[in-house]
Amino acid sequence: MARKAVVQHTPTPYELLALRIQKQLLTPRAQLERRSVISRMPDEPEEAWLQLLDELGQEDSVTLSRLQDGTVEVSWPHPGTDW
Repeated sequence: MARKAVVQHTPTPYELLALRIQKQLLTPRAQLERRSVISRMPDEPEEAWLQLLDELGQEDSVTLSRLQDGTVEVSWPHPGTDW
């Protein structure tokens, strides 16, 4: 019986960034407040950061507010509410 090869996927810098931000947005506090302030870490590529902001900005229910210190506030409505 032949064994199947296991292919390891090395996450891209964008995938690592997106996973970090997703975890931050899913924290109990962020979910309760329906907002979170996100920032790019020094070791994360700027192009990955810009791609993430672009994708978040395309979501109808998400509002991005760029703050003076370079961070970004992400906010979203409670389910069932209109903006």
